[in-house]
Amino acid sequence: MGNELLASKVVIQEEEPKIRQIRGAPTAFLYVEGTAEKGPIGSYQVCTSPEDYDKYFGGVTANAYDLPLAIAGFFENGGQRAYVNRVVHFSDIANANSKVSAQASATHQTSDLVASAGSVLGSVSETFALADGDTLDLSVDGGATDTATFNAAAAALTAGNTETYALSDGQTLTVKIDGEATAQTVTFNTSEFVAIGAATAAEVAAVMNAELTGCAVDVNAGAPRITSDTLGTDSEIEVTGGTANTALGFSTTPVNGTGDAADADVVTVAELKTLIEGDVTGVTVSSDSGRTRITSNTTGASSSVQVEASSTLDTKLGFDNATHSGADAGAVNTLRVRGKYDGAYANNLVTEIAAATSGVTAEFNLRVLENGVLAEVFPNVTMDDTASNFVENIVNDTTTGSELIEVEDLDSGLASPDDRPVNGQQSLTGGDDGLTGLDDTDYVGSAVSKLGLRAFDLETLGALLAVPGRATSDVHNAMLTYCSVIRNKRVFAVLDPPEGYTAEEIITYVKTTAAIQNTVDSEMAAIYWPRITISNPNETIFGKVDDIVVPPSGHICGMYARVDGMKPGGVYEAPAGIGYGELRGTTGLETEEVNDEGKRDLIYPELINPIDTAVSARPMCDGNRTLKEDGNFPTIGERRGVTYIENSVYNGIQWARHRKIKVSQRKRLERTVKSFLLIQTRNDAFASDDPAKAFFVDFGDALNPASAAFGRQIIGRLGVATAKPADFIIVRVSQDTRALDLELAEAA
Repeated sequence: MGNELLASKVVIQEEEPKIRQIRGAPTAFLYVEGTAEKGPIGSYQVCTSPEDYDKYFGGVTANAYDLPLAIAGFFENGGQRAYVNRVVHFSDIANANSKVSAQASATHQTSDLVASAGSVLGSVSETFALADGDTLDLSVDGGATDTATFNAAAAALTAGNTETYALSDGQTLTVKIDGEATAQTVTFNTSEFVAIGAATAAEVAAVMNAELTGCAVDVNAGAPRITSDTLGTDSEIEVTGGTANTALGFSTTPVNGTGDAADADVVTVAELKTLIEGDVTGVTVSSDSGRTRITSNTTGASSSVQVEASSTLDTKLGFDNATHSGADAGAVNTLRVRGKYDGAYANNLVTEIAAATSGVTAEFNLRVLENGVLAEVFPNVTMDDTASNFVENIVNDTTTGSELIEVEDLDSGLASPDDRPVNGQQSLTGGDDGLTGLDDTDYVGSAVSKLGLRAFDLETLGALLAVPGRATSDVHNAMLTYCSVIRNKRVFAVLDPPEGYTAEEIITYVKTTAAIQNTVDSEMAAIYWPRITISNPNETIFGKVDDIVVPPSGHICGMYARVDGMKPGGVYEAPAGIGYGELRGTTGLETEEVNDEGKRDLIYPELINPIDTAVSARPMCDGNRTLKEDGNFPTIGERRGVTYIENSVYNGIQWARHRKIKVSQRKRLERTVKSFLLIQTRNDAFASDDPAKAFFVDFGDALNPASAAFGRQIIGRLGVATAKPADFIIVRVSQDTRALDLELAEAA
């Protein structure tokens, strides 16, 4: 209302910005997948450090080392964020439930007990608000259904005389409701009636309703009737006198309500006990910390109690509809422990139940040992699922819970503390890494199940893709298709060379075996050769050698991230050469063959980027080519720089969708994109520092005829003059003949 132009005023209004800011898209976030010691399956996990990876996916093992070592190399070289997808084998890649991996497990039992009865415990504490006619349908020991029906009726008192009533002004009626100490007084006034000397029952009821509390007054068989608001035996109506009662004729004897409780709104367990034991054969009802427990009068495995879903009291008392059975004499399964994730890692876990440090009988300490070493302790937990220290809530908490296990209350049906697991240890068994039958399909994945590469489909921030440890034709081609087609050229893949290849073999692989050179999709990828070496991280796994060979993609993606962050516009730089292309954390190369310039002369024209130590003490990426020589942007710096621009513009002009198509809107779009590209020019993104030569942006009339507007389209074009990297530095050397030339000139 304040901005309506009614009275004279000054109005301040903020206009929509003519130029909107385009924020730069992330360039250094990595999508990566491979086998791991543990971790989630079927969904990626974000890791921002090697410690993050270790927390979720474990460490280096004999069956899973390429991925953790690639992650370590990624972060050591400057990586910032990795979206990690764990790969296992699926018998049907389109079915996420067909995994062959498994969780290890163990079961803890109670102590040896006498035979116990079937028993069900409600979750709602007394008192209970019930309604007349509520039912509790019970099956005891597997027998036919017995029904306990709750009844509660209010006290009601009807006047002895029927209408009309010869009342006079100022007459009264005194009434006590539900045994109150002081009677309430109703005063009848002439103004409240058409003719007070011939008052109707409806008029009398209306006056009484207006002046009495705790009851309702209506007309019953031509006479006023007073009914208590309370249902149950505490309900009471008593007319104690008054000058009007001579005409009305209410009895002065108190009238009480009836039913199974004193007050249906505040029913106690004791009242339910009388009701249920009276209506249902073979059960005992008791209070368990204010909650209702129904127990069969028999014991053993055949003893049971089930509250059936046809009841209306199951919800009000907090009963489930499961069958709760007793147990024969002896121990009963009460707590199942599983590895938090699928995997054989959990076969090295032992869980131990110990006396609670709190001293409470029903509580216990849960300890987790890994390879015989104490790893986690959860003190003073209980099997009581209503308690704040319930073992499931504590151990399974996603923030503060276990990193190794998860637990399940097996609902033994025993009352506390009999359901407490007995002190002692249990070893977890049955864990399986799910690597049997592992094949390329498990890495490639499925759009239906969102497995493999397709696990990353819904994440929009990743810009790099690596699959260390699976350098195969099918996987490499799937990576190219994923980046170019499925992600619409918004992700760039770094491909590893197969293990042990010579220069001639890697050329054959790229050109023929995998046929990934100069395909439609190959501009969005680069391949490197050879593999690199790092210091041996674990002699138990890799033997007593100083160095081991690993795929380079993790280290290279980290180097990309480092170069991107070295300065504004770092993404436009070639991630190669001395200073920029060095791979940290490496000790050497799989083969020294690459240091032979003749071998590099073979592979580089075939779009294979060498990793060598020819001019650097540390292994260095000595090439900057994508796998598509005739693409729009055939070098890595150009391609990733343009991808950055495309992603940033894509995100930065979303505001224009669904707005009106007008010349002013097209100009606003053009200014917004130009503003972003001016910043990129200052960041040394292009071949020229002159914006007029560096780029163009066009949302003009020629691109946007009337037919485009009728098609609900705004069409724009932008072009960028990318800077070519210097693959070759040519210095020409000749004899200096300037002095001789001068002498000859003087002589002439």
